[in-house]
Amino acid sequence: MSRRASDDSGFSLIELLIYMVLSIVVLTMIASILINSLRAEGIVRESSQATSTAQLAAQSLNRGVHNASAIEVTTPASGITLLRTRSIDSADTGTWRCEAWAVVDGEIRTTTSSAAIAPPTDPSMTATWLLLAEGAAPIGSTPYFSLGADDRSLAVALTIGDASGVPVTIDTTIVSKQPIPATGKVTAPCF
Repeated sequence: MSRRASDDSGFSLIELLIYMVLSIVVLTMIASILINSLRAEGIVRESSQATSTAQLAAQSLNRGVHNASAIEVTTPASGITLLRTRSIDSADTGTWRCEAWAVVDGEIRTTTSSAAIAPPTDPSMTATWLLLAEGAAPIGSTPYFSLGADDRSLAVALTIGDASGVPVTIDTTIVSKQPIPATGKVTAPCF
């Protein structure tokens, strides 16, 4: 007596094709979710980096101007905006120093010195200065830095960011907290 298998175990060709199509659909959905997550992570990373850079630049400007006995804003050459201060350091020694910030080709750079800081007449002159931020741009037609009529307050109006992210805006006024000496504004030896 021969026994015939009434039930073949396994999948038919049509069942395999259906399972493959369903697998491809599921994998495509998972891949699109993963790609979108990676894009979102990149945008968040770039925004976070721009925010950190803007905070660093704002903190440097804030510290320098708050501690300044004298502030000067000039445009020594086309495409260069220069802010110079005579500031006291925040250490216990209270040593006076010259500080400068230059906006050149979308970069904000800074330097300090015990002597006068010469105004850069060429962008290459600031190449050795400390880079604070890249991607700086003015807000509309407003200048980066504007010194108030009292020579004690500085209006800062700029954005920091790159083309791929949302720029971070710095639009504030910083006021010097140093008292005006009885002899008047002291700019020597800084400018």
